Amino acid sequence: MKATSNLSANGSFSSFTLYTLTFCFAFCGAARADEFSKVSHHSVRMFSYGLLTIETRTGDIRIEGWDEPRLEVEAEKVVRAKSEAAAKPLYERLQVELVGQDKNVVIRTQYPPRRLWRPFRGESRLSVNYRIRMPYDANLRLHCVDGDVSIIGLVGAQQVRVNYGDVEIRVPHVEFLRSLRARSLLGYVQSDLNGADSAGFAQGLSYWNPKGGQDISISVRMGGIFVYREN
Repeated sequence: MKATSNLSANGSFSSFTLYTLTFCFAFCGAARADEFSKVSHHSVRMFSYGLLTIETRTGDIRIEGWDEPRLEVEAEKVVRAKSEAAAKPLYERLQVELVGQDKNVVIRTQYPPRRLWRPFRGESRLSVNYRIRMPYDANLRLHCVDGDVSIIGLVGAQQVRVNYGDVEIRVPHVEFLRSLRARSLLGYVQSDLNGADSAGFAQGLSYWNPKGGQDISISVRMGGIFVYREN
């Protein structure tokens, strides 16, 4: 093929080289960032059959049911920075809110305001992992944008919505489970309740027992859904 000109070729090469070097420097800068974490603990009174609502954006969540009239939360703020000194102001940009008590409690992660021209800038550097203990017979409503969710030991109603991540639920007493409705837009579905084991687009899982009383609803945009008997 005939070359156009030395100037054009050199200009294209220079632009490509500059772009490549810029990308490499940016990638190396990101790769040099280390991970730092800071843990905080929160507690509030919560009654049986109350409702816990969780709203968070990035981070893993583990929830355990226990026989205490109290909600306990361990929140681990995780940030990526070049040094521990640089990590400290990033902790302040993440705020964990615990609102309410008794019959209605809300856990919410507050992130820095998004900019219209770069709405997702820096979000990959900030996340909060939660470990939560709540009354085993209370109800749960959870929305997480990006993170894995694990729930064990709850007999109350559960509504779980995750955009990107896996959801695993251990059902304590299958005979008390009335309905299970689970759907993954793209991912994997597995359960020993009815032998489901499939992967791909629009994967679903359902279970119905008219004698039960617990309802579980799971919605995942991209990720796996795993529902097993606890025992």
